Amino acid sequence: MNKSLIASAVCLVLPVVAGAKGLGQQNLEEIVVTATKSAGSLTSLSVEQARSTLEQIPGGIGFVEVTDYQNNFTQSLGDTLVYTPGVYADTSAQRENRISIRGSGLNSGFERRGISVYRDGVPITRASGITEFQEIDPLSVKYIEVFKGSNGLRYGANALGGAINIVTPTGRNSQAGSNLRLEAGSFGSSRVNVASTGRTESMDYYAALTKLDSDGFRTHSEVDSVYGFANLGFALSDSIESRFYITSLKDQFELVGSVSQEDALNKPDSAVGGSFVPAQLPFLGGPGLYTAVDDDWDRNLTVKRLANRTVVGFDRWSLEAGVWYADRALDHAITRYAGMVVQDETERGVSLRASNEAEVLDGLIWSLGASFNQAENDAKTFRNEFGERGVQSSQNYQDAENANIFGQLSYPLVESLRVVVGAQYVRSVRENEHSPLNEFDIEDDSGSLTYDEIAPRIGLLWKWSDQQQGFINLSRAYEAPGISDLTSAGVLPFDPLAIQKSTTLEIGTRGHADQWAWDLAIYRSELDDEFIDFTDGRITNTVNSSSGTVHQGAEVGLDWLPSFEALRSHGWQLAWRNIVTVNDFSFDNHSLYGNNTLAGVPEFSYLSDMSIAGENWTAGISVRYVKDGPYADYANSVQTEGYTLLGLSVAWQLNDHIRVFASGENLSDQAYVSNVATVGIATPDEQIFTPGQGRAAYAGISIDF
Repeated sequence: MNKSLIASAVCLVLPVVAGAKGLGQQNLEEIVVTATKSAGSLTSLSVEQARSTLEQIPGGIGFVEVTDYQNNFTQSLGDTLVYTPGVYADTSAQRENRISIRGSGLNSGFERRGISVYRDGVPITRASGITEFQEIDPLSVKYIEVFKGSNGLRYGANALGGAINIVTPTGRNSQAGSNLRLEAGSFGSSRVNVASTGRTESMDYYAALTKLDSDGFRTHSEVDSVYGFANLGFALSDSIESRFYITSLKDQFELVGSVSQEDALNKPDSAVGGSFVPAQLPFLGGPGLYTAVDDDWDRNLTVKRLANRTVVGFDRWSLEAGVWYADRALDHAITRYAGMVVQDETERGVSLRASNEAEVLDGLIWSLGASFNQAENDAKTFRNEFGERGVQSSQNYQDAENANIFGQLSYPLVESLRVVVGAQYVRSVRENEHSPLNEFDIEDDSGSLTYDEIAPRIGLLWKWSDQQQGFINLSRAYEAPGISDLTSAGVLPFDPLAIQKSTTLEIGTRGHADQWAWDLAIYRSELDDEFIDFTDGRITNTVNSSSGTVHQGAEVGLDWLPSFEALRSHGWQLAWRNIVTVNDFSFDNHSLYGNNTLAGVPEFSYLSDMSIAGENWTAGISVRYVKDGPYADYANSVQTEGYTLLGLSVAWQLNDHIRVFASGENLSDQAYVSNVATVGIATPDEQIFTPGQGRAAYAGISIDF
C-alpha cells in the first residue's frame, strides 16, 4: 500500500489546521454572496436551515447550491459535485457519470452502486441498491447535501459512499415567477429549460421542463433527453405541510464504447474498433468484429415517478412520512454477447421519520426512522442484430426488497462537546426467477438471497467556537449487491455474492476564520468482500474480493477570500477555491494481487477555481490536475497518464431580468483518459479506455419574467 500518499496528505493539511479558526468551507458562499435569503418550509428547508442541520453531523459532509454551477454547461449530477472534496466523478457516456465517494462503487457499470441518492428526502436509488444518475436534472435543483460514509444515517443510508440528497426548488423557497434558459455550444449541443414557481397562502408549486440535445464529442454519442419535474405543496395548517413530486424523464443516448489507450489519446473522438464474439457462441452472431456503430449501442431510459412527503410539526418534535411509486423502462443495446437488455420495473416504497426540533432532556437531540421499498422487474434480453432485436435469449422476473430501521442520539457531554451514537438494522432481499424460453436461452440463472445486518456508529463533535468544529467517528456499514451484479444483467448464471462489509474511522475539522475557510477529513475503511468488477470486452462481471481491502484517504477543501483594497475600491471581490483529494485504495494481501492499488480512480487530484466578481458580473478560471491517472488493471501493469484541464466561465447580469453567461472546458484540448473498464491484467491495446472530452465552449442566456 502507498503509505506515502497518506503521509503527504497529513503534511499538507496540518499547517491549515494549525492556523485555521473558522466555520467551514461549505459556508464560504455566505461570506461571498449577500443575495436575498429565501425562507424554508416544513417539507423544504432553506439554505441557511440546511447548513445549520449539517453542522450537527460529526463527519464528512458537502453542500452545493445551484448558483455554484449555473454559469457552466452542467449536464449531469456528477458535474455538480466536482468541487466537493472526496467525490470523484468521471464521464463514461456524455450525461452518464460514475460517481464514487471514498472508493464506493469503484468500477460499477451503467447501474451504479455504492451511494444512496434521495430527492427531497425520498429515495431515487432503486430497491436493488442501484442508481441511475441521469434521473437528476441539474437545473431542477435548489441545493445538494452530501453525506459521506456513515454520515448518511439521517436518511437510513447504509452504502460505503454514504448519501446524496437533492433538494428541489419550491414555491416557498424560491421567488415567484418564471425563467427561460437557452444554451448552445460545441458538438451540436443545445439545451432549453423553462421553469415556473408560484404560491398562495396555502398552496405553492414549482414546475420545470428541460430539453437537451447533443451530437457528442465522439462518433455515435448523440444525446436526446427530455426531463420534466414538478412539485405541488399544500400548507394544511401552520404545523402540517404535504408536498407531491412528479417526474417524467425520457433519456436517450448512444454508446460509443471503449478504445485502446493509444486511440484514446490520439483519436479520442473515434468509436470502439470492434468486439470479438467467440465461435462457440454462434447463437449470438458467430465470430467476427461488430462495432458500436454497427450494432447501434445505446441506452434509452424512461421514468415516471410520483412521490409524496408530509411533515407534521408538534410542540417539540416533528413526524414526516414519505410514499413513492416509480415505473422505469429500459432499452439498452450493447455487445453481441450481452445482447439487448429490455426491462420494465415498478417500484413502491414508504418511509417514516420522527425527530425533535429543539433540544430536550438537557440537550438531547434524537431521530428515529424506518423505510421499506420493493421492486418487481420484468427483465428480458434479445440478440443484438445490427441494432435490431433478434431472438429473445432470456426471460427473468426479478424482485428486490429493502427494510431499514434506524435511529440516532446526540447528547452534550459538556457545552462544547457532543457524543453522537446511532445504529440501523437492514434487511435486503434479492430474487431472480428464470423462465426457460428456447434453444437460444442462456443457462438457468435463478436464485434468491436474503441479507440481515446491524450497523452501529459512534462519534464526537467538538465545537470550540461558533465558527470552528472538529469531529471523529467510528462506524460499520453493509451493502447488498444489486441484481445486475448477481446475474451480470441476465447474461451469466446467478452468483450468490456476499454482502460487502466495512468499518470506517474518520477524523476531521471544518471552519472559517478571517479570509480563510476549510473542510478537512482523513479516513480509513477496512472492507471485507468488497465488490470487484472485471470486464472482458463483452460484459462486466462482479465478484467479492477474496481478501480484505483498504480504502483510506484525505479530503481537503481550502478557500481564500482576500480583502485587497485595490479591488474593494472598485466593488470587486476575489475568491479562490482549492480541493485536494487523496485516494489510497488497495488489496490487503490478496493471493494474486498482493497489496496492489485498486484500479479505477486516480490516487491524487487537485482542483482550483479562482473567480472575481463585480456588482453585476463575474469571471473565473479553473484547473483540474490529476498527477497520474488510474490503474486499468488489478495487477497494476497499465496506468493511464495524468492530465491538466483548464476551464473558464463568465457571466453578466444585464438588468433585473436578463443574465448572459459562457464557459469553456478543456481549453488546451488536452487528450486524456476519463474512465477505464477494469480487468485483471491489462495491455495498452485492450479496448477498455474511455477518452475525455476535448475543447468545448458554451454560451447561454437566462431570462426572468
